[in-house]
Amino acid sequence: MLRSTLVVLLTLLALPLSAATVPTGFTDVSLFALGSPTALAFTPDGRLLVTTQGGQLRVYKDGALLATPALSLGAGVLCSNFERGLLGVAVDPDFASNRFVYLYYTHVVGGACMNRVSRFTFGTGDTIDPASELVLVDNMPSPAGNHNAGDVHFGPDGYLYISVGDGGCDYASPTQCGGNNDASRDEYILLGKILRITKTGDIPATNPFQGAGTARCNVTGQTTAGNKCQETFAWGFRNPFRFAMKPDVAEPYFFINDVGQAAWEEIDFGTAGGDFGWNCREGAHTNSTTGKCSPTPPDMVEPFFEYQHGGFVPGTSDNDCGSITGGAFVPNGLWPGYDDAFLFADFNCGKIFTIRQGAGGVWTAVRFASGAGGVTSMIFGPNGPSQALYYLTYAGGGQVHRVSFGPFDYNTLTPCRLVDTRSAGPALAAGSTRTFNAAGSCGIPATASTIAVNVTVIGASSSGNLQMWPAGTPAPATSVISFQAGQTRANNAFVTLGASGSFSVFAGFPTGSAHLVVDVVGWFE
Repeated sequence: MLRSTLVVLLTLLALPLSAATVPTGFTDVSLFALGSPTALAFTPDGRLLVTTQGGQLRVYKDGALLATPALSLGAGVLCSNFERGLLGVAVDPDFASNRFVYLYYTHVVGGACMNRVSRFTFGTGDTIDPASELVLVDNMPSPAGNHNAGDVHFGPDGYLYISVGDGGCDYASPTQCGGNNDASRDEYILLGKILRITKTGDIPATNPFQGAGTARCNVTGQTTAGNKCQETFAWGFRNPFRFAMKPDVAEPYFFINDVGQAAWEEIDFGTAGGDFGWNCREGAHTNSTTGKCSPTPPDMVEPFFEYQHGGFVPGTSDNDCGSITGGAFVPNGLWPGYDDAFLFADFNCGKIFTIRQGAGGVWTAVRFASGAGGVTSMIFGPNGPSQALYYLTYAGGGQVHRVSFGPFDYNTLTPCRLVDTRSAGPALAAGSTRTFNAAGSCGIPATASTIAVNVTVIGASSSGNLQMWPAGTPAPATSVISFQAGQTRANNAFVTLGASGSFSVFAGFPTGSAHLVVDVVGWFE
């Protein structure tokens, strides 16, 4: 997937579990350790799916990594040496009804290693029956073990987009490797391409290469020379290991992070039918003028952003970068001052950058985080009532991190009944104050500062309200819920805990009593 040496990988594996250095106001936490994590995606119900290079699809649910993998692609099925393995995962937009997920992995074919994209179906729980596999695209060569690419994402058009690398060495001429590998110039093979297919593997009506002179390549990975593969959306890439779809847009808008050879890393705008120039060019710079690059192909698409190895930002420590990987668009309105920003990571230097387009259309990069290790993938996903950036790193053998903005970091819980005065009475008496302990119950740790709850009042004798606040501190002037006599009323609230991990409740009604039910759904550090 990358171009890192064994020395770099061993260094990353030796790094301890630690947080990256992020801007003031942000928090980076390591959620859990996981060996060689490669890609991640969220289901609509908030489960985090993480793939490992060794062939496991793992599930992080309700604040914990489930012990049993959802799926394991084992020996005899998976090639996981060098940069091969289980590399990508996407969740169907209609997952709630069809429970489909899509995986990109390198499989064994008669002793050779080929890349494949398949659809699998989750059962009613958290596991997948391997027999549910439906192969969509197959037999994309991995001759040298590297440059497999491996990203899969759905666009807003409902189609599945797939990135494929050039294989490292030429599938037809194994001695032509690196900058001499011109496999991506062959439009009749699915190497060095961005593909687009339907959920069932068919060709969308708007794909750029159809009709005379084209053919399907989904079974054999290629067609006859002189034809073009109908699956191709764009071509001429070296190793587009990761790409990212912009959220909340009606038409597909995506950036492609194409790993460079020896001098330039680039980010490209996904353009239907576009030729992005490899191996004739590396970034916007000439790499070859011979063979399939003679004469120089016309109309090659320029990268809109590139950076040079050893010269990313002259005079700064960012000159150690040189292998672009994960990318993600910051959702507008999420992080103050980051609207219209795109994040990208560099595996070699362990840093994350933001780029934005400024005056004159110029894109400028600014360092966002350092000390992140060998980042492979990034995505924004749910974090309590908000969203956060999730990223994978090979540091420490493999970690899953979350970057959130604000003073707190939110952790979800399976809804748990913390208080129920109907079964653990007595009921709240009018005008009284009661204190309830939270820390140590329902999975709430002693370090929790605030809990997210659903508060329900049942059978109040008179109309009124409830106040809730940290135990041991003065009562606030505001209430968390108001109700009428005899009414059952519920409301969501955030309740800050006192030093003892407890909170107090004042029964703000004049006569009689009322029952209180408190269900906790999450907590903040």
